[in-house]
Amino acid sequence: MLLKSVDHIFWLGRYLERLDDTARLVNATSHLLIDSHQDTQFSWPILLQVLGQTSVASHLTATAIGPEVAKVEQEVMHHLISDPQSSLSIRYTCTALKYNARTCRPLIPRDMFEELNSLELHLQQQCSANLSRQQRYQLMSEISRRCQMVVGVLDGTMLRSEAFDLFNIGRHLERADMTTRIMDVMVLKQLQPTQIKRPKFRWTSILNALGGVESYQYYVAHQAADVDAIDYLLTYADFPRSIAYCLNRVAASARGLPHAGAILQQVKQLQALIEDKALPDLSTEQLHQLIDHIQTGITALHQVICNPSVQFNTEQQISA
Repeated sequence: MLLKSVDHIFWLGRYLERLDDTARLVNATSHLLIDSHQDTQFSWPILLQVLGQTSVASHLTATAIGPEVAKVEQEVMHHLISDPQSSLSIRYTCTALKYNARTCRPLIPRDMFEELNSLELHLQQQCSANLSRQQRYQLMSEISRRCQMVVGVLDGTMLRSEAFDLFNIGRHLERADMTTRIMDVMVLKQLQPTQIKRPKFRWTSILNALGGVESYQYYVAHQAADVDAIDYLLTYADFPRSIAYCLNRVAASARGLPHAGAILQQVKQLQALIEDKALPDLSTEQLHQLIDHIQTGITALHQVICNPSVQFNTEQQISA
């Protein structure tokens, strides 16, 4: 494969996962805010904070008072759904997804490309910041469903090649990044930093955002003691959205690539961060630091994967 194709197939995986995760996050936060007490610390701008727009989120949080709440909600939804210029928006992500799919068209199945076309057309027709909450919920659910359809088509028809491995690396790296962001903002920043051992929480809101409520309940039911949702999302390797699972999948896919030693080394360092810690005994402050280190490691792993100096097999080049 050409290095140009490597980059586009990797980003194809990242953008597809980002589209699904953003839709899930919008619906989960909607549930959380609708059910929350009026004095809760949560507000609509927390969605922007999760996705890294801290300054914009802080400005909107300061104005989210009284009658301005509805206006702030509409502005946040514009950023996240319909604004084609916002790098956070679903419209922008879908455009970037389609661009990368066109660029590496010879590497992906025709059925997958048709599903992406259908997804883009649906968003062009339905995406709007002025949707009612019910319409928005239905749209986000449909986006997530269509993303899963794309993954299903690819899994059933795509050749198990370097392109397939790179696509899955992109997907699971994006998923790990989103999971840590959600934990960091929706959970950890709501707790006061202390040095004492933290209490256990089930955090239904974060599990909803990651589609893990039922699997977590099943897991807890078969444990001798209660398990914090944060520990579950970090270490339970059988749950597809846990950090441990994502890192295992990145490593498994990387092993199919030639000259991928740097990727595997970085993944091993990330896995060691989780395995070397007695997570239930960590204080809130120590947990904050651990999440920060994991996020830094994910960024470093992304840079290793995208570094042109990492050599891939070029014996059978496919022109992009």
